[in-house]
Amino acid sequence: MLPASLFRQTEFAGHGKASETICDALRKAILADTLRAGQALPQSELASGFGVSIIPVREALKHLEAEGLVTFQPNRGAMVMGLDAADILEYSQIRALLEEQAARDAVANMTRVDLAHIEDAYEAFVEGTRNPDTTRPSGALNRAFHNAIYAAARKPRLLGMIDDLHNRLDRYIRCHLVLEGRKTVTDTEHLAILEACRARDADLAARLTRIHILEAADISAEVFRKQSSLNKAG
Repeated sequence: MLPASLFRQTEFAGHGKASETICDALRKAILADTLRAGQALPQSELASGFGVSIIPVREALKHLEAEGLVTFQPNRGAMVMGLDAADILEYSQIRALLEEQAARDAVANMTRVDLAHIEDAYEAFVEGTRNPDTTRPSGALNRAFHNAIYAAARKPRLLGMIDDLHNRLDRYIRCHLVLEGRKTVTDTEHLAILEACRARDADLAARLTRIHILEAADISAEVFRKQSSLNKAG
């Protein structure tokens, strides 16, 4: 059975398609782990809960399938897509290549205004993750810092590909941010990337970005393996 909160927190505006609203609601629930990997997504239950017909539900699920968040299984219907450790590492390697390029292009095109936005995002991450009561999760603050850099690349297609990979991976890679000692490491790595931006050193910013992503991915994949082993043992 699907959580009632999924439907209570969803409001349909007077404009826009119902399928888009349903898609947004399901995406947020998946990324927040409210709907976990393997969770069945019965179209009839979704339609009833959202108070719509099957058609917008089917459209929303198809869109989420294209994003890699939902899969359709024979005789079982739609369910939340799950990754394994190998998937996490492979997607992260692709992400590292794309973000390395985005960082290089960003620094090469960076203006003083762009740099100011990056500095603001860096400070927001440091302060926000220091306070355990922050209303913005550490993953969102981390993403905002990196996106502030990549925005300066002025390459929307590249950024769209990065966002797609982030949506697929976020549930699995953000765990490293809350491990003991990781905040200090992450702050240091972010500062090094920021200093490379300040120095207008595109190659250094790109190299540090790649290393930062791959190290975090290795840690997250190991955490995932251990958790999976514990779940199987239990």
